[in-house]
Amino acid sequence: MTPVDQSARNRIRTDLTHSLLVEAAPGTGKTHELVQRVVALVQSGVPIESVVAITFTRKAAGELKLRLRQA
Repeated sequence: MTPVDQSARNRIRTDLTHSLLVEAAPGTGKTHELVQRVVALVQSGVPIESVVAITFTRKAAGELKLRLRQA
């Protein structure tokens, strides 16, 4: 099933020229999309040390860190 907001998700990954704020309900794929964006930024030549991703819980931060390492 394709998410209703698929076009917005595609823009998140392809338009790397702007900062981004992602706000959505639990279980909607925020972490997945953030990981994909960070990977795209690094692949485009942005040093990982200059990428900032902020979450609101330690659990979410741990999940983001784990998925980034796996990617």
